[in-house]
Amino acid sequence: MKTFAFALMICFTAMVGCGGETSQTTGTSSSTSGGDAGAGGAGGSSGTGGSGGAPNAAPVHVVLFTHIEDNTPAGMLGSLESRQGYNNLRSKLVDMAKLAQTHQLPWTLQPDWKILEAARLYEDMQTMASTNGKNVFRYLHEDLNVAIDPHSHENGGYNYTDVAHLLTLLEVGGSTVIGGHVWDPALPQFQEWDRYRMPVNGIKYPSAQWRGDILIGAGTPNHVNDPLVSGAWRPKDRNNYFVDDPAANILAFGAWHNEVTGVQELVDLRANGTIAPDVILTASWNIQPTDIMAPNGLAQIESSTFVPIAKLRDAGSIIVTDFTSSAKTFADQYGSKAFLYQP
Repeated sequence: MKTFAFALMICFTAMVGCGGETSQTTGTSSSTSGGDAGAGGAGGSSGTGGSGGAPNAAPVHVVLFTHIEDNTPAGMLGSLESRQGYNNLRSKLVDMAKLAQTHQLPWTLQPDWKILEAARLYEDMQTMASTNGKNVFRYLHEDLNVAIDPHSHENGGYNYTDVAHLLTLLEVGGSTVIGGHVWDPALPQFQEWDRYRMPVNGIKYPSAQWRGDILIGAGTPNHVNDPLVSGAWRPKDRNNYFVDDPAANILAFGAWHNEVTGVQELVDLRANGTIAPDVILTASWNIQPTDIMAPNGLAQIESSTFVPIAKLRDAGSIIVTDFTSSAKTFADQYGSKAFLYQP
């Protein structure tokens, strides 16, 4: 597993460090420098024109993910409250993955440290009997095709490296996604994402090393002033976050906004010619654990998210994917040509 993670890290470092031209759109005007990719030739299958899709346009790349925060499960690890909370969430995560699979929609899980330490503590033969003899994270990943990335608020004595190490201990390591971060260096909560341009040692597990290559979900505290951007680029540095540097070795994806409505907005902007047909567009959002756990929560997620997203996918307007796959597509099919849409 360590060999796999190291190989993936080297492979992706080479990939995002390659040169690429940059396109940028601001407001309602669009400008593209450099040569154009063939219409519809980037990012997979082309749009068909149905459901607002633009003929011969690259589909919008959409990632559906869930963060498990560092206060979950509630209670002190080892307590009855903690075990019960873990088992309840465990069951719902499996149900969520099966529901996503029913609609043939990829789903990404990004846990912080506490639920991973809980898994190491609570996963036993009796618990694993319902998941093919595997811990729940192995079962989600191997049997239900859930992508699993580290997520960390870097609290409680754990940093991203520690979370990545815990995933390796649970046999689902290898991801180099930095699953959410506070991006603005002017904020006291700034997480210094640029540390991960080089391997960083763990705090709880100081012998562990990890470096991240993919930034997602650039946010602000409580998500009250998150940047509005769609696309992919390599941030030049912490003070020039939205400036693409083809030589940089970390790739960022814009999260956009407004979930399904926002995805349709991007599809429509592509269709009406505001955005060129051959540049990468992205959208992603966190399907909250509280929504998954709520009474009738999965039914609500199915009707409000899975059904309309599957319809857009079937029309050829979007591709539902994960962040690591999107990074590969950015290199292989878009020639690493950065693009930011910031209205």
